[in-house]
Amino acid sequence: MPQTTIKKKLVLLAVVITAVLIFWSSTMLQDEYRQLIGFFEKNIAERPIFSMVVFVILNVLSVMFFFFSSVWLVPVAVSVWGSLMTTLLLLAGWFLGAIFSYILGRYTGYPILKYFIPLRKLDYYRDFFAKNSSLLLLFLVRFTVPSEIPGYALGIFRLNFLKYLLITVLAEIPYAFVTVYAIGAILNKDPIVLSSIIFAWLLAVIFLAKIFYKKFSISNI
Repeated sequence: MPQTTIKKKLVLLAVVITAVLIFWSSTMLQDEYRQLIGFFEKNIAERPIFSMVVFVILNVLSVMFFFFSSVWLVPVAVSVWGSLMTTLLLLAGWFLGAIFSYILGRYTGYPILKYFIPLRKLDYYRDFFAKNSSLLLLFLVRFTVPSEIPGYALGIFRLNFLKYLLITVLAEIPYAFVTVYAIGAILNKDPIVLSSIIFAWLLAVIFLAKIFYKKFSISNI
């Protein structure tokens, strides 16, 4: 499973790099983006609090539903609110989404969760967590697998809620900073900062996934 995760992230990284290069080389795309930002700035200026609440809610949904992502909103948020505020709003949404998914997993179980994520994956994690439950393992799971899976799985397995909150905070903070500041570097056309962020993130993912694989001998699912 960690090897599959690394492959998926490498493919995603290649797609992102290609998109960045196209964006940097296209004056037309940059002009269109500036017009889009102007539209959002006008509307957000009229309803600043409402806009932030909507952004947080969309990020909550992105954590709870595997088929929905709010990452496409981050460039707009960075341009309008700046990197720090966007990071805080992103973390708020992700954190709330993680809490809701945990609660849903804990109190609804399999019948409802089949509409959110594949039950085959939940069965896999149920068997896996029956044998392993260390804090290191939980952090590695939270860091290396898609964010919508651990919340439901750990809720079903009734992991201690405070322990769940701790590993969620530790795992989500790096992702939020990487996401926001990498996008900031793209918008500012700063290849050095962008390359540094991507390199550090990739090393961390590969390193932690390898530890995950070696320490717990997890096979692909």
